[in-house]
Amino acid sequence: MTYKSLIVVSGFAAWVMVGLPAFIYHTGQPGWSWSWVAAFIIFGCAFAADLARPRMELLLAEAAAAIALILLRCNGYEGTLLVVLAMQLGPRLGRTTGLIWIGIQTSLLAAAVVWRLNPRAALLLAPPYFGFQLLAFFVFHTMAREAATRTELATANAELRALQEILAESSRMAERLRIAHELHDALGHRLTALTLNLEAVLHGSNGVEKPRLELCQSLARQLLGDVRNIVAQSNAGDSVAVTQTLHDLVSVVPRPQVHLNIVGELRIFDPEAAHILLRCVQEITTNAARHSGARNLWIVIEPEGKAVHLRAHDDGHGREAANDGFGLRGMRERVERAGGKIQFFTQPDSGFGVTAMLPLRSGAA
Repeated sequence: MTYKSLIVVSGFAAWVMVGLPAFIYHTGQPGWSWSWVAAFIIFGCAFAADLARPRMELLLAEAAAAIALILLRCNGYEGTLLVVLAMQLGPRLGRTTGLIWIGIQTSLLAAAVVWRLNPRAALLLAPPYFGFQLLAFFVFHTMAREAATRTELATANAELRALQEILAESSRMAERLRIAHELHDALGHRLTALTLNLEAVLHGSNGVEKPRLELCQSLARQLLGDVRNIVAQSNAGDSVAVTQTLHDLVSVVPRPQVHLNIVGELRIFDPEAAHILLRCVQEITTNAARHSGARNLWIVIEPEGKAVHLRAHDDGHGREAANDGFGLRGMRERVERAGGKIQFFTQPDSGFGVTAMLPLRSGAA
């Protein structure tokens, strides 16, 4: 079970257990308040909404609802909801910020208990709930970091395997090109010289030798043509197989779910271009996993003429502006260095997107 599943199960269980005694023992009794019920339901709704689409505003609503429950009717259990909130904070805030948040909401809890009951009750309730919140925060903070580390290691491992395949293919391509160039330079030169010498001999030959010399000259020309065809086919047939490599790269990302669509047959003849495309896809998936809060990421790769087009977008929370971080800046530099173009676009609640055009050398797609 992942830490996110634990938050869902334990959070809803705690919410129900906090409300159950109140509904069983206090419903219809003097002092019963429907405002307490409303605050209780607001906490549950905010908790559920945050699970669907995490937002800090929803966490603030949960904290406000929990404190309101104490102010309306303190039965001593409402602090458990602040522990649930601390679980949610663990994966999303740094240690310092998280401790400040927990300190503030514990102080509000103590103040609410003093107002509703008395200072002695606040001294009895606030310290234990502060400790429970710290425990929940650090446990889920650690679990989230370990999950992120595992994802990063899996992604790095997939990337290394992909790069290894590209490097191996590049080495094979280089060796084939070297042999083809040797054939062209060595055999081509000698066959050309042989053809010229046969032509010279043919001009000075008598009638008996002429047919055989013409045949030898024809065979030499055909052989020279065959060598040139072999070299041309070797240059035209070398390509880096990136389709399977890209699928392997995105398959190790547990969240978001990556929908990779490669339109048509993708054959890239330039190992450097294949490397850039691989790096772009890797950075897009990593950025979505770390920062977007998205459930889905769609990536479309489409070769068109002497270029390959990349389009990607997720259904994350987005942001006001697409400020280039280290990863995005590196992706932009790689694409533009190769003569391509790249754009990032985002809006709050509209996800994050990328469009890129990567030029390829002649016959590359």
